[in-house]
Amino acid sequence: MSGSEFLIPCADRVANLPAYVFATVFRMKEEALAAGREVIDLGVGNPDGRAPDNIIAALNRTLHDDSWNCHSYGTFKGLLQLREAIAAWYQGRFNVSWDPESEILPLIGSKEGLANLMRAYLNAGDTVIIPSPCYPAYFGAARLCEAEIFEPALTEDRDFVLDLDTIADDVADRARMLILNYPHNPTGGVCDLAFLEKAVAWCRDHRILLVSDIAYSELGFSSDAPPASVFQVPGAREVAVEFQSLSKSHNMAGWRVGFAVGGPEVIANLGRLKSNVDFSVFGGIQMAAVEALTGSQQICADNRTLYQHRRDLMVAGYRELGWNVPSPPATMYIWARIPAAWGNDDFAFITEVFEKSGVLLSPGSGFGVHGRGYVRTSLVIDDARIGRVMDLLKDSNLDWD
Repeated sequence: MSGSEFLIPCADRVANLPAYVFATVFRMKEEALAAGREVIDLGVGNPDGRAPDNIIAALNRTLHDDSWNCHSYGTFKGLLQLREAIAAWYQGRFNVSWDPESEILPLIGSKEGLANLMRAYLNAGDTVIIPSPCYPAYFGAARLCEAEIFEPALTEDRDFVLDLDTIADDVADRARMLILNYPHNPTGGVCDLAFLEKAVAWCRDHRILLVSDIAYSELGFSSDAPPASVFQVPGAREVAVEFQSLSKSHNMAGWRVGFAVGGPEVIANLGRLKSNVDFSVFGGIQMAAVEALTGSQQICADNRTLYQHRRDLMVAGYRELGWNVPSPPATMYIWARIPAAWGNDDFAFITEVFEKSGVLLSPGSGFGVHGRGYVRTSLVIDDARIGRVMDLLKDSNLDWD
């Protein structure tokens, strides 16, 4: 029988999830496309490039490799070859050593790993500190654990680096976890090693798990100061765990492959939880990830050059319109306060921009309470389409001041 009402209610943890801000944005896009309108989507951080040929070739070789059957179930810990490749990459990139047997865990993308880590370490009612604006998936994962979220502000005057001194002692004393993400989505902010040293000491003092998300570590534009790992700080292994992804660095977003590194206990606990819900990453993709980490890293350099170039084009175009946006030092995004005419209503701003131009931006409200009044632009289109965007925005006759 079709059209009948489903009689069994879902769990409260799902029913109580707030409406996803971006759902409305996605609906706007779908309706416009259905009506035959031109849409240029700068809302989602979805890389428009493809993985390099050597990575694709490694996957293809594995699919036809008769020496083992990658099509069967994998091991919960992931392939040793991949764990060894991760260890070698960390050593070369950060001069940090890991034991592939006990301190590394491949993930089905870092998003999955972060959510499962929260499930492994947060009880209902526990406090997790999530500075905002931030990657929205952090909020959803915490709410599904029925955790209490404390949301300190990341501000322009501090280049979006968290001020730990603003977190009250009573919050710190009840918190179980702190999420840090540098280079930062959505702002493009970066932190230095001195900040990470302070964060490690602060988490140690308050017995808080420091969760470092460095998914954009290979998209820092300064060759003199490449983004750091928290594990370059002495003593970080006792309080921290770090997540990495090949999505943006190697154009493998759809492949869903990342990894976590940390001390044996935290990796064992994350692995124990994951062993109850999945069988790790598909073997063919793991071998492609081995190639990504051990082969030429030219793709990372190329992506840094590409996104910096697109940033410069987009910033120049926005400023020519009269919108004085900043030029971020990392990532594939531009984070900017909306023009004064819209006050703090970022959703009204992106709606009017879309209605008049077909250019879709992300409302800052979707990135947390401290994202209100801002928008994010994703640098996921080529030069010609950036030019097209600027023509459309100019023709919209909006007040960009």
